Amino acid sequence: MRVVRSVLIAFAGASVASCAAILGIDDGIPRGDGGADVVALDAAGDAGADADAAAPACDLDASFGAPVALTTLNTSADENHPRLLPGELTVFFQRIVTNDGFDLFTATRASTSDPFGAPAPITELNTTSNDADLFVTTDGLRAYFASDRPGGLGGYDIWQASRDASAAPFGLIAPTANVSSTSSDSTTYYVPGALYFASNRGSGGLDIYRAEEQSGGFAAPLLVTELASPASDAFPVVSTDELRIYFASTRGDAGGYQVYTATRAVSSAPWETPTLVTELATAATDVIPSWISPDGCRLYLSDDASGNYDTYFVSK
Repeated sequence: MRVVRSVLIAFAGASVASCAAILGIDDGIPRGDGGADVVALDAAGDAGADADAAAPACDLDASFGAPVALTTLNTSADENHPRLLPGELTVFFQRIVTNDGFDLFTATRASTSDPFGAPAPITELNTTSNDADLFVTTDGLRAYFASDRPGGLGGYDIWQASRDASAAPFGLIAPTANVSSTSSDSTTYYVPGALYFASNRGSGGLDIYRAEEQSGGFAAPLLVTELASPASDAFPVVSTDELRIYFASTRGDAGGYQVYTATRAVSSAPWETPTLVTELATAATDVIPSWISPDGCRLYLSDDASGNYDTYFVSK
């Protein structure tokens, strides 16, 4: 089982680090406003956006606090990459399942003051291969994920699925055209207008790529050169305005994945030089960012401090 666990994480070249204590309380409850996961925007939306811009929910340049475990999602198996819908009431993540490798799961809660309920497998997306890195769009109707199932080009490929209603099962499951390669492509992250992911199609190590969204799909992916390094760089987490990015990297002789961040003034500009998120840095564990809340105040992540990967979030 430990070999299967390492398929998605360790092919990047990062070592799986030893157990270390993680700081923070353990109630799994984010302290923030909730709201519906799927929101219909109307003519009043612009006014609401202007009000939010005038009164940000947090200082985006502040440090994150101590990690809080999402206890109802975590087991003695590996749980990775929690991604949520905007209201933070629905979560998607992956778990190691005996004989099946990574499978995709989901869970819900009534409010952000509640813990998540019991997770359920997303049966229509799971196979006997590894299925991971699920990202569901804001409206709940499209999904992108990584899988090494048959029918791809080789290694992990980027797959997609869609549905007519947010409560319906996903269908129309197929490789995402123009995006995958014969190398391994994984750690997908969608923002309106682009699909980010990591691939070892270049020099052999993992680098971050961006595929521009266009009518009917995506253009050919381009390497995000200013984020690349000789180390492994993967697991991009991008704000919806594409002005701030978090990602995991083995640069800096950290011994495992640590969280780095970069910003830019406009989305057409190159990213500034990435910097280590020091408050999340550890000496002996992998820390992997997974999803950022729409207001930029909460970062969800996974960490193997307990000896296996578990899910957490941190707040500003």
